[in-house]
Amino acid sequence: MTDAPILEVRDLTKVFDAGMGLIGRALARLGLAKRRAGVRAVDGVSFTMRRGEVLGVVGESGCGKSTLGRMVAGLTQPTTGEIVHDGRPDRGAGLDRQMIFQDPFSSLNPRKRLGELIAEAPRVHRVVGPDELTAYVEALMERCGVDPAFRERFAHQFSGGQRQRVGIARALAVKPDLIVCDEAVSALDVSIQAQIVNLFMDLRDELDLTYLFISHDLGVVRYVSDRVIVMYLGRVVESGPAEALFDAPNHPYTRALIEGVPRLDRRRMTYAPIEGDIPSPLDPPPGCHFHPRCPFAMDRCRVEAPALRDLGGDRRSACHLNDKPTQLLKEA
Repeated sequence: MTDAPILEVRDLTKVFDAGMGLIGRALARLGLAKRRAGVRAVDGVSFTMRRGEVLGVVGESGCGKSTLGRMVAGLTQPTTGEIVHDGRPDRGAGLDRQMIFQDPFSSLNPRKRLGELIAEAPRVHRVVGPDELTAYVEALMERCGVDPAFRERFAHQFSGGQRQRVGIARALAVKPDLIVCDEAVSALDVSIQAQIVNLFMDLRDELDLTYLFISHDLGVVRYVSDRVIVMYLGRVVESGPAEALFDAPNHPYTRALIEGVPRLDRRRMTYAPIEGDIPSPLDPPPGCHFHPRCPFAMDRCRVEAPALRDLGGDRRSACHLNDKPTQLLKEA
């Protein structure tokens, strides 16, 4: 890993239409209907990634992490904000950023053979010459743990783990330098998850890859990540080096997530979910979005959104508790 940034995400926001329909939008333009507010799936997110780094993104379902990943991969255009890759402003999807999806059962075309699935992009984009394509595909399959002899078979003839290996080979086929892994192991059995995670790490070392690793599994994220971003209702609430963040979480939401992870050294501990339901992204709470579920919420939290402030040691947190004296923060 080097200190040179490969990716800079600046104040990225994605607002989705609330779904009024064609007639509803026409009436709204005429002033005959009230326009619905859109859903802010990602709300002002900024971060940088160093070349060769694994940046984990965690949070409950609906926090916006998959939308963030799709914008980084160039599959979804941001409403506002900017993505800079290798010093160049983003112009949409490119070969240098690829995505590995959660479900290997639906992300592969069932009508194409494995060899075709992997060969299509490098053939269209002329990554290698026609005479080299077959050998190139077979080498990718072997590198990802798929027997090249199976290149004429269809995806439905393989297990979920083997299909995900094919998905990885397909992503690598255009020689990207950054890969977005969107819950790439969550649909697999635990024993297969370990194999795929180890494959990701081996490929990073061999090919100097950079990963944006999105997952709800904090154990996996802690194992693979150099740094971690914690999201809640579209906002980053905490970020920092993985070891420091997991050992001493600052934000109450991060603490609650980590305390809910079973550990062998806490066998007799009673685990409890975070109290309350996740608010609707159509109508998020004012101030700090987490305040309705936070045991330390103050009046200020209900009206003022906390800024993501520097805590030192490459750590940042968005919590008004950080404005308290140190002793009070420890007691909280």
